[in-house]
Amino acid sequence: MDTATKPTRREERRIQTVREIKELAMQQVSQGGPEAVSLSGIVREMSMSPAAVYRYFDSRDALLADLVVDAYNALADSLVELESGAKSAKEHLDAVLRGTRTWALENPNSYRLIFQTSIGSGEDFAADRTIEASSRSMAVVVSALAAVAAQETPRASAETGLTQALAEWRQPAGFGEVAVDVLALAFLSWTRLHGVISLELGGHLSATGIGATVLFDAEVEFIRDAAAALSA
Repeated sequence: MDTATKPTRREERRIQTVREIKELAMQQVSQGGPEAVSLSGIVREMSMSPAAVYRYFDSRDALLADLVVDAYNALADSLVELESGAKSAKEHLDAVLRGTRTWALENPNSYRLIFQTSIGSGEDFAADRTIEASSRSMAVVVSALAAVAAQETPRASAETGLTQALAEWRQPAGFGEVAVDVLALAFLSWTRLHGVISLELGGHLSATGIGATVLFDAEVEFIRDAAAALSA
């Protein structure tokens, strides 16, 4: 028996209003970046009283924080879903890496909001929610890389400045059980992948004559081989 409580009409109206506010805010982001988000502009578009919008978001920053958290969670949810269709650890890793680009191309405004502005860093506001949400997609990548690396007996890894920093960072970040060399590869892979995606979305690859898909495929192959080499 389904015991879930059905939302009241008032709650449904609130949910719908919040959804409309966020949709209008994302339209503003698409037209002028995060700086263009304006509660007063949304109020005019929705024919609300200026005071009414503050019943839903007490400030512009609160609205931006919600947009960032929504975007991070949407990316993470899309990557988590990929695990069910994978037949092997390597296939799952491949799907996760490619899925990151797919999500970015399908949601360019959300991608730019969280990865191409400081808004998504958690440094400006709502760090408690933003950083937690941003960690979810990284955790999927780390897990996928670790699964490939764990297929054989791990080799000893050389200590570098990055591995030293990660050795101190991994416990408070919730990755205490993950090998440092796996985390190092995850961070390097994350920066490489998002470098390609950012260049692609910005149209900076067209002048090279090299297709973004070709470059991204090469990165995926490199990362997959590097993950396997961790256990060689």
